[in-house]
Amino acid sequence: MTTPTLITGLGAISPLGLHLQDHAASTDALDRFGWAFADIDEAEGLASRGTTQLGHETRPIPEGFSITDYVKPVGLRRKKRFSQVAMAAATDAFTSARLGERPADLERVGVVTGTEYGPQRVVSEYLEGLLGGGLQQASPGLFTQTVYNVANGQASLALGLKGANSTLVGGSALAYAELLLTSGKAEVMLAISLDETNRIMTEYFDRVFEDPRGVAFTFATGEAAAVVVLESARSAEERGATPLATLLSTASASAAGAGVSYLDWQADDTTIEHSMRLALERANLAIDDVDTVVGTANGLEGLTRSELSAIRAIGHRGSVLLPRLATGECFGGNEAIAHIIGLQASAPGSRILTTVATVNGGVTSTITRKAAA
Repeated sequence: MTTPTLITGLGAISPLGLHLQDHAASTDALDRFGWAFADIDEAEGLASRGTTQLGHETRPIPEGFSITDYVKPVGLRRKKRFSQVAMAAATDAFTSARLGERPADLERVGVVTGTEYGPQRVVSEYLEGLLGGGLQQASPGLFTQTVYNVANGQASLALGLKGANSTLVGGSALAYAELLLTSGKAEVMLAISLDETNRIMTEYFDRVFEDPRGVAFTFATGEAAAVVVLESARSAEERGATPLATLLSTASASAAGAGVSYLDWQADDTTIEHSMRLALERANLAIDDVDTVVGTANGLEGLTRSELSAIRAIGHRGSVLLPRLATGECFGGNEAIAHIIGLQASAPGSRILTTVATVNGGVTSTITRKAAA
């Protein structure tokens, strides 16, 4: 990259809490969820012990969430939960980046959201009416909330953003947002990671994991709306923003044999290793230059083994963080939450290699350097 891309803000709503400050690394969180490891040996040791545990639990966003704590316009507050959590996390990130008190050109501030399952709760509600009573019972008000890009629009309206606006299904919001910045199509991008739990998903995983065989760690489904604010160095300098980190490289790859489910992931797949090595190459770094590796191992044996094998194969000797052990499998919500937890848990000046694998086999590795102060 000729001009560095900076991280100037973060926002998060997840099972860990309703605001960014709830996601700071703490002794209590480490003790409760055990997601931080000294090295790969320690992580693999826990994964092996975890196979005797019964598989599935659900970790929702904490009770007490209210969109009225984040958004003032009544019309926006009436939207469904998928849009509400996206607006809330975007507002949290907007505040973190100080975009209100030190504004950028809102015509050049955009939003890109990555999700895997979209607004599934409202989709189910709409289809129940359609199937139960035909078109006369299908709510036109609900229909407008079933489209996957609804959260993007609502977040932009809530914050008055007028820049690029995109939705990705099973892709990297952060990598795409960075591409928009480096191509000159935006100066600031809110990269949102988003998915919610729903009854169908919970019942499915309850049945799949009645037998714990094939599970590494306890498998939990979670939900999250999390945001990484990416900004051009020029914009940050002009408005006096304080960078939290610098984005050094991104690299994406696809596991052709992964199918459409984490359950299809092959234990000997090397896509994660490939994306990690490519990110290192693009950043012109050796693995010894990396202080922390953040993975998104979710408890399913094939994917977990691939990730742990990849970390060992690239020769990483430092700390390993597996945030999903704390948040649960948040699907589309995993990417930004992994970056947030990784940055919060790392020392100033650290270089962090973060890798996210999606349901459809997409893998994105990113290297960031946390600000020195």
